[in-house]
Amino acid sequence: MTQAANNYGQVLYERKVPKEMVADAEALFLEVPQLKEALVSPVVKKSEKNRVIDQVFPAELRNFLKVLCGHQDMDLIEDVFEAYHAYACEQEGSLRATLYYVTEPDAEQLKKIKQMLMKKYQKQDVELRLVKDSSLGGGFVIRTGDVETDWSIKGRMKQLEQILMRR
Repeated sequence: MTQAANNYGQVLYERKVPKEMVADAEALFLEVPQLKEALVSPVVKKSEKNRVIDQVFPAELRNFLKVLCGHQDMDLIEDVFEAYHAYACEQEGSLRATLYYVTEPDAEQLKKIKQMLMKKYQKQDVELRLVKDSSLGGGFVIRTGDVETDWSIKGRMKQLEQILMRR
């Protein structure tokens, strides 16, 4: 993630935009990739981009998104949302982590994973996103910021391959 994305994420948080609005905007960009394409495109006039932003997004987000477009940084929007969530968690004393899995963990396993993360990072709460990833072959990967804990079959095979290559 770039420093620009981190800065934008922090500014978005400090504007006190309700989390639900940020989540809705994030979901909209995911569901309608053409929206981002239009706002990134150098062919689309700035006035047209601003009109789209005014029609689609709530007032609390409009100026922020217009600044992103004006600085030609709309291509960073996914990273901006990620930085926003990370900064929000940091400010609120919680941790944001992503669990990549093949077989979805049950409630008890999720509870233990959260407890382990709270203890390791000395946080009061953990916001755990779950992402299914069949390419792992089995096991799981936990990503918290720049730290990745890989307990997947794919990761273990890669480690074994590296060990064998060193010999």
